[in-house]
Amino acid sequence: MLINFTVGNFRSFKEKRTLSMEATAIKELHETVITKKKYRLLPSAVIYGANSSGKSNLMEAIATMKRIILGSVKTNPGDELDYKPFALVDKKEKTTYFEMEFLIDDTAFRYGFEYNATEIKSEWLYEKKDGQREYNLFLRIDNDFNISNTLFKEGKDLESKTTNNRLFLSLTAQLNGEISGKIMNWFKQCNYVSGLSSNGYGELTIQMLLEHRNGYEDALKFFQQLDLGFTDLNISETEFKDEMLPTTLSQEVKEKLKQQLSKGKILSVKTLHNIYNESGEIIGTNYFNENEMESAGSKKIIEMSGPIFDTLMNGKLLLIDELDAKLHPLLTLNIIRLFNTHKTNPNNAQLIFATHDTNLLSVKNFRRDQIWFTEKDKTESTDLYSLVEFKSPDGTKIRNDRSLEKDYINGRYGAIPYIKN
Repeated sequence: MLINFTVGNFRSFKEKRTLSMEATAIKELHETVITKKKYRLLPSAVIYGANSSGKSNLMEAIATMKRIILGSVKTNPGDELDYKPFALVDKKEKTTYFEMEFLIDDTAFRYGFEYNATEIKSEWLYEKKDGQREYNLFLRIDNDFNISNTLFKEGKDLESKTTNNRLFLSLTAQLNGEISGKIMNWFKQCNYVSGLSSNGYGELTIQMLLEHRNGYEDALKFFQQLDLGFTDLNISETEFKDEMLPTTLSQEVKEKLKQQLSKGKILSVKTLHNIYNESGEIIGTNYFNENEMESAGSKKIIEMSGPIFDTLMNGKLLLIDELDAKLHPLLTLNIIRLFNTHKTNPNNAQLIFATHDTNLLSVKNFRRDQIWFTEKDKTESTDLYSLVEFKSPDGTKIRNDRSLEKDYINGRYGAIPYIKN
């Protein structure tokens, strides 16, 4: 489970900013808090802010850290790194900073690194077992290494084999390191999807529905609870035929698609609907093509069911940018409740999402430590802060009986668009 994530000098983040999933001492919605040993963690966090305030960049920071870690094994000497620093201040080049603190079983790990376009400048890994203090497993500064001979034996004598643009953690994992392998696997469990398109996760959903994988039954129950209009789903496989291609395509594009699809099968999603007579009585059922019959919101719910229920079934971390796009607020709220309710989230999965939907902004839906805001300062750098940290002009903290939506729209918490006139 994620405890904290810190990012610095990445896209719109100039200074280091931390998103925390640790529950504070506030009392509201205490039943949503996940307790693991001495840790009290949150199952979800929502991020509000104006357009271009940095919400998406926070999501992208986590995705980039994951991408660098998992891709480091393929990095060759001389390859450039995925370096996108804050670019709006005239100063010497600085390193991008990523650090993740997370739980694996009963052990808390704190792993991070700093890098520029060409090399890893520093890298570190700390471990804290239940009831013990935090211990350093390894520390790397440029090409100097300090490795614990007792706690990180898998890293012994590998310093000279680590190129300056490759992560030490990646090398030890590749050589079957037990601890580094666990950490690499944890990052594989962090999933990032866009709420605006199904790119990258549509196939996961199709396979879940086609093969009735874990999550299939729960997804169907969820669709029925939402009353989306259909009563069942069917995934059909058909052999590819030339006439399936749109007639509007150029001949050149058609030929390329034929070569790619000629040996494959076409998968299509169909939804089962009731057929009624004039009196409103059900007289039969029929399957309809999803693209022809379902609304954009219903199609999005179906497409997102794969990563949502995969995350819930396996206790993963899911990041969704623009979760509310194309969805009614009640549909969005029901997705959130899947994570915030122990009964539907027994494996302690976590959801972090960005939204503009202020209808969700209520103490009935979120604890104050689950609500985060992004706002640009005078240098257009992103600030990130939680509602539980926010104080009124008189120095008092925000009470839990206030109308959060009204206060936010009125600018009480900042993080709203500034519209002239």
